[in-house]
Amino acid sequence: MRKTNTAMAICLAILLVASFGMAQSHSVRGKIPFEFNAGGTVLSAGEYDFVYDASKTYLSVRGGEKKQSIFVPIVTLLAAATHTTPRDAHVVFDKIGNNYFLSEIWISGIDGIDLLSTKEKHSHEVVNIPNQ
Repeated sequence: MRKTNTAMAICLAILLVASFGMAQSHSVRGKIPFEFNAGGTVLSAGEYDFVYDASKTYLSVRGGEKKQSIFVPIVTLLAAATHTTPRDAHVVFDKIGNNYFLSEIWISGIDGIDLLSTKEKHSHEVVNIPNQ
């Protein structure tokens, strides 16, 4: 009986470790037509990959002229049902003065990702991403 319990505990531990390694990542690629700030880094206009991995606490932003790769902390997830359809993908920027700040990512089929919450007066600039 003791060997059976030990074997089952080992199998359960292996399954848990394997399930963390299998977290699915989602990404969207889009052309951003203006310079923007993401997580404290200013990025030039250009094509970027926005990569979300549910097992991480950050969003990866890769691309641009300098082929940069930065990580932006995730504030929270946003319910997709209230904002988007399963086929929508877009990136939302908070515009404060003449500066753009990466604020939200909406990837087809998953909840939205909130990256910035600002109390300053701002407007939103939405960059739609064509179906990929």
